[in-house]
Amino acid sequence: MDTKVPQPFDDYEARLRRDWTDREHETWAKLYERQMECITGLSCQAFNEGLHMLGYDPKHLPDPVAISQLIRQHSGWGLTSAQNEYLGATEWFEHIVGRRFPVTEYIRDLKDLDFTPLPDLFHEYFGHLALFTDQRFADISQQFGELYLLGDERQRADIAKLWWFSIEFAFIKEDGEEKVLGAGLLSSPGELEFARHGGKPHHPFTIERVTQAKPAAYSFHEEYFVLDSIEQMQQVIDEYAQREGLPMHQRAVSLV
Repeated sequence: MDTKVPQPFDDYEARLRRDWTDREHETWAKLYERQMECITGLSCQAFNEGLHMLGYDPKHLPDPVAISQLIRQHSGWGLTSAQNEYLGATEWFEHIVGRRFPVTEYIRDLKDLDFTPLPDLFHEYFGHLALFTDQRFADISQQFGELYLLGDERQRADIAKLWWFSIEFAFIKEDGEEKVLGAGLLSSPGELEFARHGGKPHHPFTIERVTQAKPAAYSFHEEYFVLDSIEQMQQVIDEYAQREGLPMHQRAVSLV
């Protein structure tokens, strides 16, 4: 397999948008205040610690280059522009293997505060990026990408679900309680409320159950999954790779 040299982070960061409008700052401020109220006491420890490290201004959208550089100091990851597109899974995981997190450059409209079907920058900056200051979480995320790129069509569908129901929509056990880990829950007032009080089942996270579940990109979910720990995601990756005979000893630089 040919080896490609990873592109310098400076090249990716130079494409990130930084010229936010007053209305976009206003939307961020309303979302930030509202979501902080929603997740207080509910978000997991790794998220809380990461959010503190990022030091967001509650009233103004972040400078993406500064955030990229800060995350790189903690975990070796950086940001890249998604060009305001819903990236296909293969392109998405190629970035993930390269330790680049794709971010959009638009924020939902004020009338859509509760839920947006497409990822926006609030979902990414608020929901995702705090956890990428955690080295364990960041390394596991990269391994999800490696696993995906090694799989065939059926395996990739499974692996995408394992990512979706963990990184995006999982709960996690901490001190005997369910806390919120998934970025789709951390950034969505509407789905977080629905997931907690909508009467939908919360299952233990298993490969068998998750790969049979149906992701819902344009509506709330019919079921959610609970991890025992962040480390369980590593166990899931290792177990799936072993079951399917995928050679996880190959490193990311040989895959992108």
